[in-house]
Amino acid sequence: MDLRSSVYAIVRLVPPGTVVSYGDIAGMLAMSPRMVGRFMALCEQEDVPWWRVVSSYGDLPAHVRVHALDHWDDEGLVLKPNGLGVAIRRYRADLADLADAAEAALGPLPGLADDDSFTE
Repeated sequence: MDLRSSVYAIVRLVPPGTVVSYGDIAGMLAMSPRMVGRFMALCEQEDVPWWRVVSSYGDLPAHVRVHALDHWDDEGLVLKPNGLGVAIRRYRADLADLADAAEAALGPLPGLADDDSFTE
């Protein structure tokens, strides 16, 4: 599976009502968070819940955030007071569970080969 497909597969595993950062996914796949962001920007697959992938601050760019608002509301995510995104510390998915699910679906993840930080 190529990196783009792996990113989308992991995003599909993020539970409703939670978010992950570009860096969270990048860490699992040993790639750049910017590349994850680029893949998300190019995503045209309707089954990929793109609104669950945010910056490390829980934000999305304005042109994307407008489209994420209804999804966040449907999933019970409340906007931060500044309105730029959600409180990632409150809504971040359990990364150990996500990594386990990703490895079950994709096989060993390159970013976790020598790093137990997601599983401890």
